Amino acid sequence: MTDILDRIDAYVRELCEIGDDPDYSPDVNLFDEGFLDSVKAAEVMAFVENTFGITISQKDIVLYPMNTVSDYAALAERKLREK
Repeated sequence: MTDILDRIDAYVRELCEIGDDPDYSPDVNLFDEGFLDSVKAAEVMAFVENTFGITISQKDIVLYPMNTVSDYAALAERKLREK
């Protein structure tokens, strides 16, 4: 999962122009800390789907939290195992 996490982390850092923000980590709630809004969250979801060749369904959105980079990575890993 490290490669998946690293790729999503790098994308989120670039998308949100995070740089060396000390409040950021792969486990920080991206919404609570103001790094993501709904538009950027959709961009991250599209990146994850396109990069890893998976589909994130409405059911996934309801069942699995996607508040942190680690959450996105865990979902990607789960979906890849289902393939």
